[in-house]
Amino acid sequence: MKFLIITVCFNEVTHIRETCESVVGQSCVDFEWIVVDGGSTDRTVEILEEYREKITVLISESDNGIYHAMNKGIQRANGEYLIFLNGGDSFVDKDILQGVKDELSADLIYGDLLTSGNPPSKIRFPEALSKKDLLKKMFPHQATFIRRSLFDRFGTYDESFKIAGDYEWFVRVLSDSSVTTRHISKYVSIFRDDGISQNKAFRMLRKRENHRIRWKYYPSYRFSFKGLKEAFRFFFNK
Repeated sequence: MKFLIITVCFNEVTHIRETCESVVGQSCVDFEWIVVDGGSTDRTVEILEEYREKITVLISESDNGIYHAMNKGIQRANGEYLIFLNGGDSFVDKDILQGVKDELSADLIYGDLLTSGNPPSKIRFPEALSKKDLLKKMFPHQATFIRRSLFDRFGTYDESFKIAGDYEWFVRVLSDSSVTTRHISKYVSIFRDDGISQNKAFRMLRKRENHRIRWKYYPSYRFSFKGLKEAFRFFFNK
């Protein structure tokens, strides 16, 4: 199987149908689809059951956070390339998988994003992204096709993170110079920008986790003014 789509969701009744329709409507059918629901208490699972024939694996149970749920999906993944299209996100159109199928030549293949705003924002990514670039730019996991074997080589997501686990994983992987990346100049997904990572209430947690990652993987950051300032601030605001 060429592609594995993993959808993680929890109480996503308002938008989960958009995600499902964008998956089942793909013109390319060379994919498996794993849905990991965190034990929703609204009608999310009821809606998912309408698509049960197209879902390869459906899990609905409590978990320890988004990265625990994403790791559950990875453990059951058989496809050559994996993409996370979480609850509320959707593919830009029905030909995304078919269009990407002939461009699978690197370990990480990433495209561009649209946001769910009205009008939507366009987020373009540079032609090259390395570990150094991730100090300022993040891989878009909703628009990144990940070679499944990378999780065997480098491990899965660190579940001690609540928001920045995908950031940490990409930095960890790109610390190995043998990992290859490729940008494709097309919008892949529509990113719903009202999730936890974009929530202002979690801004300090996001900054704290990003600082933790940069302090671990970027020696130059530890001696920079910004790095030392953030370390000082977080030390006195535990």
